[in-house]
Amino acid sequence: MTRTALATGGPEAPLAERLREGTQDLHEELERCLDWRQRMATRDGYLTLLARWWGFHRVFEPIVGQAFGRDVAWPRRKLHLIERDLVHFGMNRDAIEALPRFAAGTGFDDRPAILGALYVTEGSTLGGQVIAHHIRRSLGDAIASGGCAYYEGYGKRDTAAMWTSFRTFLDRSGEEGRSESVIEGARWTFDALRLWLTAGNPPRPASGEAARR
Repeated sequence: MTRTALATGGPEAPLAERLREGTQDLHEELERCLDWRQRMATRDGYLTLLARWWGFHRVFEPIVGQAFGRDVAWPRRKLHLIERDLVHFGMNRDAIEALPRFAAGTGFDDRPAILGALYVTEGSTLGGQVIAHHIRRSLGDAIASGGCAYYEGYGKRDTAAMWTSFRTFLDRSGEEGRSESVIEGARWTFDALRLWLTAGNPPRPASGEAARR
């Protein structure tokens, strides 16, 4: 039983809520290590991060399609948006296909784990509008106006609707059981992304660690 259910004495909370509670620590750790404002302050930093996202989605999206079918996977594709951004900044198709790819290993072995990972990627669209605005301010409209497709995602009008639709799908899936496996899949994905997206860029120390040095 979740902390919410224990606190209220009522029925178990919807899966989306349990996922938020069960992954908050790793979500915050990813954001701290990624330090996206600093990473995206330069063109090279932004392109490096886009390339890592490409490597993840190039592997992940076919897995989602195999697990849940076209109706779920197709509307939530991100790979073509990343490729549009990379082309905008001068990369050709061969160079893009040669980029390093994420190694999923055993992280996406079953549908619950994949659903947990999808929670992570769909949740990231909620902050995408804010990040896109930051990119445009940091890099300038002439550079970034055509290179923010990934972070703009579904756009201002449709992002909330897509998230609501996914939450409904998620909560219905949770009613089928194995919800703990979904949460573990999301936790694995947050941790894996922390390592994958910060490759070659060591995490910044927490304030306490910095003070001790």
